[in-house]
Amino acid sequence: MKKATETNTEKIFNKLKKQNGEKFAQAIRGDRDHDGNLLIIPNILHILEFAGHDENEARKLRPILKEIYLTKTENQYQTDQDPLELLNAAGYDAFVVTNEEQKNSIKKYYRPGEEICTLRDPHRHENYYMIHAIKRGADKIQPSNHPEREDEYGTSVISIQIAKNGGFISIKNRYNHTISDPDATFGNNPDNIILGLSESLKRYFQVDFNTSKNLLPYNFRIVNDQFVRYNYEVDNVYFASNYYFSGSTITKIDKNHQIMMDCFVLDTKTSELISPVGENVGGYNTLRAVFNNKKIKIEDNPKNKKEKIIFADGKKVAIISNGQIVELNLPNITTIENDFLSYNNTIRLLSLPNVIKIGSGFLLQNTNLEELNLPVVQEVGTNFLSNDAGLCKINLPNCTKIDDNFLLNNERLYELNLPILKKIGSNFLGYNKRLRTINLPNVENIGHNFLSDNMMISLVNMPKVKEIGDSFLSNTKYLQKISLPNVEHIGNNFGVNMPLIELELPNVISIGSYFLNNNNTLSSVRLPKAESIKHNFLTCDEKLTELYLPNVTEIGDDSLWHSHKLAYIYLPKAKTCGRLSLPQPELEYFFAPNLSDQLSKEFMDSSKQDFSIVFRLATQRINKRIDEMAEQASRKIDENIERVTKQIMIQPQDLEIRK
Repeated sequence: MKKATETNTEKIFNKLKKQNGEKFAQAIRGDRDHDGNLLIIPNILHILEFAGHDENEARKLRPILKEIYLTKTENQYQTDQDPLELLNAAGYDAFVVTNEEQKNSIKKYYRPGEEICTLRDPHRHENYYMIHAIKRGADKIQPSNHPEREDEYGTSVISIQIAKNGGFISIKNRYNHTISDPDATFGNNPDNIILGLSESLKRYFQVDFNTSKNLLPYNFRIVNDQFVRYNYEVDNVYFASNYYFSGSTITKIDKNHQIMMDCFVLDTKTSELISPVGENVGGYNTLRAVFNNKKIKIEDNPKNKKEKIIFADGKKVAIISNGQIVELNLPNITTIENDFLSYNNTIRLLSLPNVIKIGSGFLLQNTNLEELNLPVVQEVGTNFLSNDAGLCKINLPNCTKIDDNFLLNNERLYELNLPILKKIGSNFLGYNKRLRTINLPNVENIGHNFLSDNMMISLVNMPKVKEIGDSFLSNTKYLQKISLPNVEHIGNNFGVNMPLIELELPNVISIGSYFLNNNNTLSSVRLPKAESIKHNFLTCDEKLTELYLPNVTEIGDDSLWHSHKLAYIYLPKAKTCGRLSLPQPELEYFFAPNLSDQLSKEFMDSSKQDFSIVFRLATQRINKRIDEMAEQASRKIDENIERVTKQIMIQPQDLEIRK
C-alpha cells in the first residue's frame, strides 16, 4: 500500500512539474520528512492549474493548502448571530444590498475618483451577494499619508461581495486602488473582521467559499476550489497571461491566435483588440486605433525568448512578457485618454513622441519606467504616474499645465525639465526623496503640498510664482534659502520644519496659518508688503531675533510662541492680533501703537512681567492718545471758526482784512 502511494505521488509530481514547472512542483512537494508532501491532496493538479510557476509563491501557498485540505476542521467559532449582528458587534453599521440605490449609497465616503468600480456596475448586486459595512465615525477618519490596506481609514468602509453561484469572495477597501490589492481586505477572510463571520455568511446566503487564516500571496484568488494567479484586476475582472476570470468563471484565451496585453486580448486572426471589461477601460480606444484592421504579426524577442514582439503593419508596437506590456511605441498618437494603462506596473520603455495632451490616471501604478521623454506634451492630467517608485528622469520641455498628484510618491526622480510650465496642481512631487534642485522659471500658480516631505531638495528657482497653496516645501531637510520675489499669496504650513537661513518674500500680501514653524536657523523675517497673517505665525523659531512687518494689519492667534530670542518687533499698522506669545525675554524694541491696549494687558497678566516693555507700551499708548486728542482739538477749533463766521455773516476773507 505504501509503495502504491509513493508511486502515485511521483506520477502527480511529474504531471505538476509539466503543468507548473519543476521548481514550483518541488516547492509544493516540500520536504517529505519535515513539512509534509502536499501531493497527497486529492485533485491537487486541478487545484493548482492556474497557480503559475513561481516557486516562492508556491511556498506561500503551502500553509493555505494544508489548512484547507489537510488540517481544516469544522469551524470552532459557531454562532447563531447573522452577519449584520456580527458586524454590528465589530463596530460597523451594515446592510444587505438589494438595489442600485443601496449599492451606490456608500459613494459619499470615497474621495473623488477613488470610488470602487462596483459602483459603476449596475448589475453587480444581481450577480453577487453584497453587504456594505460602515465603521461608526467613518466620516471623521482621515486617510493616512502612507496608506496601508488594513489601516483605520482603509477598513472604515468595506464591501463584502460573494458570487451567488459560490466559490468567490472579495472584501473591498475604502482606499480602492490608492493601495495594492484593495479587493483582498482582511485577506478576503471575514473571520479577520470578527470571528464566526465566514460561517455566518455561508449560512445566511446559502453559498460556499474557501478562506484561510493565512494570507494568500499578492495577486492570488481562490476561485471555486482553485488557486488562481493573476496580473491585474480591472473593474472586478482579473487578468493573467492566457486567461481571465470574473467571479467564479475562468475564461481561457486561444493561444494559437490570441495574446494577452494587460487587460486586453489581441486577436491576430481578426486583427481586433478585445476588451473583456468593456470599452471604457483606459487605453482601449488608443490601442484599438493602433491594432484594429492592421496586419498583426507576433515574433519571439531575440533578446529574451520569454518575451513576444507585436507588430502592426510592419511597425513595432509592443513587447509582451507573461501577458503584460513591458515596452510600448505609439508614434502616431497625439492625445492620451484618461486612466491610460493605469493598472500597468511593468512598462519599462514608453515612446510617445507626438502626444500633446495626457489625461488623468496615466500609468498610475507603474513602477518600472525609469526614463520618460514627452517632447511636445502641453498639458498633463491628475494622478500622472502618482504611485511610481522607479522614474529617475522626465523631460516635459513644452508643458504649461500640470494637474494634481504629479509623480506623487516617486522615490528616485533626480532630473526634471519643465522650462515653460505655468500652473501646477496639488501634491506635486510629494514625498520625493532624491530631487536636489528644481527650476521652474515660468510657474505662476502652485497648489497644495508642493514638494512636501522632500528629503534632498536644496535649490529652488521660481521667480514668477504669485500664488502658493498649503504645505509648500514642508519638512524638507536641506533647503536653506528661498527667494520668491513675486509671490503675493501663501497658504497654510509654509516651510514647516524647514532649515532656512535666508528668506525673501518682498511682495507677499497674505499668509496662511503655521508659517515657518519650527525653524531653528532663520534670524530675521522682513515682509514689507504683508497685510494679513493667520494664526500660529513663526512659532518655535529658536533663532529669530528680528520681525519687520510695516504693513500688517492683522495677525492670528498663538503667534510667536516659543520664539524667545526676538529682540526687534515692528508692527506700526497692526490693528488686531490674536493671543500673542508675550513677553519676549530678550525684546529690546517693540513698536505696535495700535495694539498697545491689548498687548500691555497681556504683559500685565503674564506671570513673568517685563516692566520696561510695559512702560514702552504705555508710552506708545499715551503718545497715540495725545495725537488723537490734538487731532480732535484741531478739528474742534476749525468747527468753531466755521460756526462763528456763519453766525455773524462775515466772510473769511473779511476776517483776514481786519486782522
